[in-house]
Amino acid sequence: MDPELLRQQKAFQKHAATTVAVQNKPSASSNSHTTYSSEAAKAKKKKSSGPSQNLSKLPDFDNFTSNSNALSNATNFSTMAKIVDYMKKRHLNQQQWPLTLQEMLDELQIYDLSKRSLAFLHEALPNNPRLIMENDKFAFRPPYKIKGKTSLVAVARKHYQDGKGGILVSDLAECVANYDALLQQVAADVIVVPTQVNKKKDRVVFYNDKDFTFPELEDDFKALWRNVSVDHLDEKKIEEYLQKKGLDAMKDLTPKVRMQAPLKRKAAKRRLNQKVQNEHMDGVLEDYE
Repeated sequence: MDPELLRQQKAFQKHAATTVAVQNKPSASSNSHTTYSSEAAKAKKKKSSGPSQNLSKLPDFDNFTSNSNALSNATNFSTMAKIVDYMKKRHLNQQQWPLTLQEMLDELQIYDLSKRSLAFLHEALPNNPRLIMENDKFAFRPPYKIKGKTSLVAVARKHYQDGKGGILVSDLAECVANYDALLQQVAADVIVVPTQVNKKKDRVVFYNDKDFTFPELEDDFKALWRNVSVDHLDEKKIEEYLQKKGLDAMKDLTPKVRMQAPLKRKAAKRRLNQKVQNEHMDGVLEDYE
């Protein structure tokens, strides 16, 4: 072997024995063939989370549509209620000539209605039971055609004769403005009784039939009647109380209408198998046998 090579080998081994080398640990990116980077992924995730959060904060289109429809319907019905209330005030103030829809909106100073709301009012107002429509104009429809004491007594008498009971003062207040003074003027012809309708205090006006005479009740019956308080009871509870005391309500007093049995159809007579002869064709038919 070449002595020069041996000398170089011994020198290299001696130098290696005296020198301490520290090797760094290779990073994961140096010995891996993947292109994934955790830092880049975190930055990308942070960047993408911003717009998604902003999109999640946006209102849902379906909810927005439903809310807008509800708001539009509320506006339409509120406008119609304002129109009816205004026409009622005009009626009570003796301003009873009809108005068009545009005239009513102008007098109410409503100018910001959309085309959809105007279309709703054009369709809904003619069907409103509290308004009268004639020739595309509207007027208030009072519950009764009462304008004074004569018409009030006439309507009360008509109710009495037809068995409809009395007239609520709340309905009378929509017919005339000075209903209290009107009731005082006809005090001899009507009877006013306090009542309660839909948990609200009200009064009923009945016709006073002077031809009907009722015997004077004894004081004992009056005391019994006044001592029994039934204001907190309804008709069903009163009926249950009377049944517990052995008093039962009479039922099925209306005359029964007899239902006629349907007429039976006569059974069609079945024809027997009879041989029909063409006697009227005698001498006309020919035999080709």
